Amino acid sequence: MRIGISARSLAYESGGPTEYLVGLLDALFALDCRNDYILFYPDASYVGGYPRVEEIPLDTDNRLAFDWLRLPSALDRRGVDLAFFPSSNMPPRIPCKAVCAMLDLGYFFEEFRMYRLAETLYMRPMIKYAARRADHLLAISEATRQDVLARTAAPPERVTTVPLAADPVYAKPVAPGALEDFQKRCGLNRPFFLYAGNLSPRKNLDRLLQAYALALHRVDADLAVTGGRAWGGNWERRIAELGLEDRVKRLGHVRKEDMPLLYRSALALVFPSLFEGFGLPVLEAQACGLPVACSNATSLPEAAGDGAVFFDPRSIEAIRDALVAVGEDAALRAGLREKGAANEKRFSWKKTAEKTLEIFERVGKS
Repeated sequence: MRIGISARSLAYESGGPTEYLVGLLDALFALDCRNDYILFYPDASYVGGYPRVEEIPLDTDNRLAFDWLRLPSALDRRGVDLAFFPSSNMPPRIPCKAVCAMLDLGYFFEEFRMYRLAETLYMRPMIKYAARRADHLLAISEATRQDVLARTAAPPERVTTVPLAADPVYAKPVAPGALEDFQKRCGLNRPFFLYAGNLSPRKNLDRLLQAYALALHRVDADLAVTGGRAWGGNWERRIAELGLEDRVKRLGHVRKEDMPLLYRSALALVFPSLFEGFGLPVLEAQACGLPVACSNATSLPEAAGDGAVFFDPRSIEAIRDALVAVGEDAALRAGLREKGAANEKRFSWKKTAEKTLEIFERVGKS
């Protein structure tokens, strides 16, 4: 079977869609010797990333031109039997069977303000179209699967939960002296809580800042924050209003190769999201031996298992109490490290690839 994969999301700087596609491709190509794969890239700069498979640049990173104009005809010309779309939508005129991964349905939840209006207006009908047209849908968590069933007309038998996993790099030991060098380079010279993600409304950072300000009289630790600002809010002003200018460390985008060092340097990960499709930072932290305190919303209990202190993300007091508990109690942190490591081992990209391949071949034979 010839399987074509839309690899446009490799052009994203970072984040869940990119991590998902890279993790899946690495494991899938190591596993599958029966089928032929064709990757369709935005441009030629990606060619050579996977030398064992056919790689085709479509010479545009514009989503509409790539999805609607170039990709359908390229699938047809290359004789593709099954196309895979890894980013919650697929264009019309696909000339073969299709499988689509659903990463999250945040576009349908206005209260979380997850995406800009133009993006939301485009993606809602495209997700519904994919739910009708695709031969099978892969949901990255059971919470996402339930959202797909509630928000689209997809029949339950055509939606399968296939969870994500942390990149194996997070479980690897670090070189001697690397932690100290990293901490010095980033100015992380005090104990700190870590938030890993972007600065968008659904990430619930305003409540985190308020809770952190309340916890400071009990736990003398800074708060380090990664990621770029997705949209919405005035981050710097809010920090100033709470008097936290000297305690909140804005790290911005952290290179993937440095993230294991960051996780290993922190006191605990705090992840207060109101909505997640899966929640990869939780597994990444657990793989690095970092205690986790996280929201009990949407998919996060699935990802974290029993390896986290959970809190109600809408309660500032509950977030504060979680910070204090994890920050003050060394025995609790030790227990979370042990449980978190065991939980993270439940997931692997090999398992994800095996289940994905099973669905590809089932659809291909149907």
